[in-house]
Amino acid sequence: MIGIEVRFLAGRFHANAWHHAHNEGIPEWPPSPWRVLRALVHAACMRGVPRERAEPLLARISEPPRYLLPRAVDAHTRHYMPDVARSDHETSRVFDTFVAVEGGAKEPSPLLVAWPVELTADERALLVELCASVGYLGRAESWAELRVVDVAEDAAWSCVPEPAAAAPHATTLLAPQSATGIAEWSAGRPRPKRGADVPRSLWDVLTFTGARFEAEGWTDVPGTARVRYVFRGAPFLRAVVPTAGPRRSEDPTVACFAVRSAVLPRLTDAIRICERLRTAAMSQSRRRCGDARVVFSGHGQRDLEHRHARYLAATSGEHEARRGRIDRLYVSATAGFAPDDVIALQQIRRLWGDGGHDIELVLIGLGHAADFGGLTAPRTPVLGCSRIWTSATPFVPVRHPKVRRGVEIDSIEDQIRQQCLRTLGCEPVAITPIGRRDEWLRFHRRRTRGGGRRGPDLAVGARLVFASPVQGPIALGFGSHFGLGVFTAAPDDDATPVG
Repeated sequence: MIGIEVRFLAGRFHANAWHHAHNEGIPEWPPSPWRVLRALVHAACMRGVPRERAEPLLARISEPPRYLLPRAVDAHTRHYMPDVARSDHETSRVFDTFVAVEGGAKEPSPLLVAWPVELTADERALLVELCASVGYLGRAESWAELRVVDVAEDAAWSCVPEPAAAAPHATTLLAPQSATGIAEWSAGRPRPKRGADVPRSLWDVLTFTGARFEAEGWTDVPGTARVRYVFRGAPFLRAVVPTAGPRRSEDPTVACFAVRSAVLPRLTDAIRICERLRTAAMSQSRRRCGDARVVFSGHGQRDLEHRHARYLAATSGEHEARRGRIDRLYVSATAGFAPDDVIALQQIRRLWGDGGHDIELVLIGLGHAADFGGLTAPRTPVLGCSRIWTSATPFVPVRHPKVRRGVEIDSIEDQIRQQCLRTLGCEPVAITPIGRRDEWLRFHRRRTRGGGRRGPDLAVGARLVFASPVQGPIALGFGSHFGLGVFTAAPDDDATPVG
């Protein structure tokens, strides 16, 4: 017997079962004879093998083959694709169905397709040539490697064609009819007055295109038949009964948005961009709940003080940092986002041009600060964890520094310590100024609407050192809920050891 050994290099076979809608989530398994022969025909066309040479080989292996299958599990992923042409961006669910084979991408177990025929030396050489030219089997992501092998006829077949045998596990696969069957089927069909002739040979059947299938209104591929196959055992294995995964008891506290714009906004405009983000969040919350949730507005409940949403602007890479451009926006609330809040965040897709050009947003993550924080891209230092924190946007004091009876009170350092203690529960052990005053003064430091406690029109940068690592985000001073006073984590080895 001659066989083809198939290894799926990614450990997955992506193909939808014939006569099943994609969203039914039913994979084809094993790969149908029709699919295998079509892959060989494609390889022949790509290599310029003439029909007169390829068709006799395909005819020899056109009868329904036998299969020796690896252990496998059927699975799928679900994608909710938005319709961008609609104003409400209604989503449609799309299934990506696949079969995961034992060994995965590291050592994928082979699948064997075999026919009870003996090939001549020339036919075998051609089959080897065609198999070497097949890059995938099924959809394009089903990367495959095909190899011609000799097979013993008494192998323990996993799946065999049985038209009438009773079996607990069976499937139906698409296969081409025999040459005699195709000739009989086509003999009674006249040549159409327009368009191409109906398929009258095996080559015509295997090269029948999807465009013709739709344009000519066929319900089945002409010259094919559905063959019943039975499995020796269960086709798919389950190590455990699938159940809903454990849900985190805590609500997410951070939403991460990627910024899409022809011109990314400047970091110096952080307070303006973050105000627009807050307005968008409150607007979507009103649509969902009838009124803006306190977690987004911060108004109405004193127990949420410093626990309601902070709107942060950040850069995710060195290139954006050097350019001073915002490519990430975060909404962070230690109080957490309830399910209605999450839906409101998911609906934010654009910041309108009030105070700047329109900006497209893509929600790319919901979770906790530790899920996104880090010192290097693609994780952001704004949500990192470190002993060392440096200013990304300027600290603007909320009170005027003054001297009473020869004693300085409400200095910049005192205000930073007090606010760290109030929001983080600890004080920095060292505070040093960084940056030039004129650089920090380039940042916008006034809200376009609303107020907030504000001291002198100062803008300073600082480097904070804590006794132990602190989890971000850290935002202090006036406008700390709107992108001002934001600090980024720095490598711990930059610090002078404490204590």
